[in-house]
Amino acid sequence: MSDESKAAFCTLCEGDYHLGAAALLNSLVSCGFSGVFVIGWRGAPPPWIETLAQDGQGNRIVGGVRVKLEEMRTPWSLAHVKPHLMLNILERVVPEAESVCYADPDIVIEAPWWFFEKWLNRGVALCEDCCFPNLSRHHYLRLCWQELARGPLGIVIDESVERYYNSGFAGVRRKDVAFLEGWRDALQAMEKAGVPMSCLKPGTRLDPFFGTDQDAMNIAAMACGERLATLGPEGMGFTSGMTAMWHAVDGTKPWRRFYLWELLRLGRSIPQAHRKFWQHALSPVKSWKRVKYLLKRLDLHAAIVLRRICHLA
Repeated sequence: MSDESKAAFCTLCEGDYHLGAAALLNSLVSCGFSGVFVIGWRGAPPPWIETLAQDGQGNRIVGGVRVKLEEMRTPWSLAHVKPHLMLNILERVVPEAESVCYADPDIVIEAPWWFFEKWLNRGVALCEDCCFPNLSRHHYLRLCWQELARGPLGIVIDESVERYYNSGFAGVRRKDVAFLEGWRDALQAMEKAGVPMSCLKPGTRLDPFFGTDQDAMNIAAMACGERLATLGPEGMGFTSGMTAMWHAVDGTKPWRRFYLWELLRLGRSIPQAHRKFWQHALSPVKSWKRVKYLLKRLDLHAAIVLRRICHLA
């Protein structure tokens, strides 16, 4: 393999989230990625996978990217097996990979791939969250996490880590695999502590572990502060600045939205992340029938125009 293809990128999906996985893959092709894209799936595999071309070895190919499927057989919420998938990729699925990135299927990539390569060369790549990116060493939640880290996990904490990161994206080089192992171990410790892992967000934010996979990832981050290479909330398009990707975290996912109805009845605006999603939704992976795609784009543009004319939302 060439140097530029010694990278793996992965996502997780079930149900109609395959539409998000397709848009993510399309955005990677657009940004110049040429490695291996792995989809961890549960239930039915993405229906569009059979439409992709094959090379001489039977690999699915789109725009120079090899696409692999990995079935996830777990009772846990898929959000909680991100580090497990990433470790499995490095160990077995793509053993030649020098790095692996994960992104949620409601993300599309904005920055060119060379930016991600330079980012990964500087450490564990993470983006700060939009809710409370500043989480000091004295914050109640961080003190709770430190108890788990220093107790069952036996982790030495770097108290200089005072930011809270979004688990929708993470990227590591092979030499930083300890971060993924710490993330995995923190999730397993949560299960032993009685946290229900079949739920995405059990309890409330008043509980020590609520955004479970994200809290666990931040515990892992506390163990390797000097190896982190981070962006602020602007990295995921939560604020303006150097946007590397767009993360559609607000409300209904783009492929489920009825933009005009939600604008008129609920007063919901149209986030930039949703507009970017539709730019990558159709090709080169064709996960939508063209007529349905055009109706979705018409709905989106009608809502945008009406909002401008009537100064709604």
